Amino acid sequence: MRPDISVLLPSRGRPQALHESVASLRTLTDKPRRVEVLVAADPDDHDTIAAAEAIDATVWVAPRRYGYAHLHRYVNALAELASGDWLLLWNDDARMLTTGWDSRTVEAPHGVLWPAHNGSPYLNVFPIVHARLVAMWGHFSLSPHCDSWVQDIADAAGIHHHIDVAVLHDRYDLTGGHNDQTYREAKAGYRTSDYHSPLMVARRQRDIDILRTAQEARL
Repeated sequence: MRPDISVLLPSRGRPQALHESVASLRTLTDKPRRVEVLVAADPDDHDTIAAAEAIDATVWVAPRRYGYAHLHRYVNALAELASGDWLLLWNDDARMLTTGWDSRTVEAPHGVLWPAHNGSPYLNVFPIVHARLVAMWGHFSLSPHCDSWVQDIADAAGIHHHIDVAVLHDRYDLTGGHNDQTYREAKAGYRTSDYHSPLMVARRQRDIDILRTAQEARL
């Protein structure tokens, strides 16, 4: 049975949080068997690999540790493995709060979906992207700021849709949760200046143009 939704979940150093995060997704689904969970792990993170296998997730082990400055490599690898119609970018410090979130997803318009969450009201931290878009781009993101990447492209193309699904982002700077080495490494690994570089702007424009061309072809 082909899944409706593929969960893309890079994880490091949080086996218990990984278990709880995935449990929140599965417990609140209408059709648990139609949601597949894909976990990316580093080769030296044996606890995460074991935890992912224990919860019956598909595990992709990176050939080496890329680090948070290359988060998109993990996400893109998982997107290639995904077989669902929708791809949910997920975190091990996230908890799903809405019963039937999967049904609300599959009933939504094709594009990029924006769940409610307790982070910034301006950023779609947990985007749900239709697989057809990822296939057209040839990747999920070319930046470690994967959420911003798809949000900016979807906004420009007019295919960004709010969805009545709530997520708790239990991150240290938001809730006080998960104040650990993983959080500190993640904060140190992202450089916003790279996201706004001329090269990255040009690459995002390419993805926008791909969508606009596809939209024009359907008119």
